[in-house]
Amino acid sequence: MNQEMAVFLVPLLLAAGAVLTTGGGLYFFGIKFLANARQAGASLAGGIFIFAVLQILLYGSATAFYNAQQLQTSDCELQGESSHPEARLGADPTVLHKAITACMKEAGYEWVGQHRQCKDAPVATNPYCYLPTDGFDRAITSLQLSLQ
Repeated sequence: MNQEMAVFLVPLLLAAGAVLTTGGGLYFFGIKFLANARQAGASLAGGIFIFAVLQILLYGSATAFYNAQQLQTSDCELQGESSHPEARLGADPTVLHKAITACMKEAGYEWVGQHRQCKDAPVATNPYCYLPTDGFDRAITSLQLSLQ
């Protein structure tokens, strides 16, 4: 999500979630802004859903998920080049590729290579070529990569 869109979208989602949650919750306290309990329940559920989506967007844009993947790729690149200095000089580039992908696998990432930026540059140091193996992290990272 780009910065201009986030500046507009986050307050809008926050306001919509607050209105829906408040409207639905007040119905059950006897303040009836809505026509019936079904509408109040749907409003309450919708507000909670919006807050959950907002939380995922905000948490996902922090230092977790894709940003952590970028840092891990850089760390694995440093480890691979330190372990195989001859590969940096052009001796055998596949050794370096194998070392970096093995480091990433050990850190909990797998080579996927499906992202368009990975297809443009399918090298071991490209963080777009990996996805976390953990299910939740993978889902959030996939969402972040689909927005880029």
